[in-house]
Amino acid sequence: MNHSIASGPRGPAPLDPDRIRCLTFDLDDTLWPVMPVIQHAEARFYAWLRAQAPAVCERFDPDALIQSRTAFMRAAPDHERHDLTRLRKRWLRELAETCGCCPERLSGEGFQVFWEARNEVTPYPEAAGVLTTLARHFRLGAISNGNADVFRTPLGRHFDFAIAAGEAGAAKPDPRIFHQAREQAGVEPDAILHVGDDSTADVLGALQAGFRAAWFNPASLPWEHGQPRPCLTLGRLGQLPRQLGIPT
Repeated sequence: MNHSIASGPRGPAPLDPDRIRCLTFDLDDTLWPVMPVIQHAEARFYAWLRAQAPAVCERFDPDALIQSRTAFMRAAPDHERHDLTRLRKRWLRELAETCGCCPERLSGEGFQVFWEARNEVTPYPEAAGVLTTLARHFRLGAISNGNADVFRTPLGRHFDFAIAAGEAGAAKPDPRIFHQAREQAGVEPDAILHVGDDSTADVLGALQAGFRAAWFNPASLPWEHGQPRPCLTLGRLGQLPRQLGIPT
């Protein structure tokens, strides 16, 4: 996803691990790969449609249905794009009306089928162990632009709080979502280290909000934003505890 953000010329102060009191994490493509999850959820939803709303399947095969949903969301006004749950439910109501189905059922039960599968994630191999270690030393939070609920995933037990864009009214890199996370953390912004894979939404967004930022970059992509730069760059999640001075 492409983002744009204004950033000042000054970089963040060097990371002081002793200053950090809270870690916040992006979810999709930071703690688990997102595309297999979405594909699984879309397949589960289409199977439900075959049984409960076959008129949709008569008009749309699986690929055409995904194209319809993608086009709908891309056409949404900018001020609505942060709330993926609301957008999907609106699309489902429109889909139902197009196909002569019950809008309430598609946007209610149909959405629930998709969303439950959306939370059936397979974490990266190191994620659970890293979070177990970090949770002994820091408060842990999630900040996500997606609509997964970390507390419904296998990793939920490690987290103290979660902020989702739909509920926050803003998506990363907007500072408002980071400010809400800071309120939940109960510490100063520079005592929070945010970890995420998106160089703009996660890294620049966190830095602009006064957080420290770690870039999860397993593909070794180049940093293309000049200043400010991430405080840490991680090729593996397993590097994070050691970078924070925690023996593993």
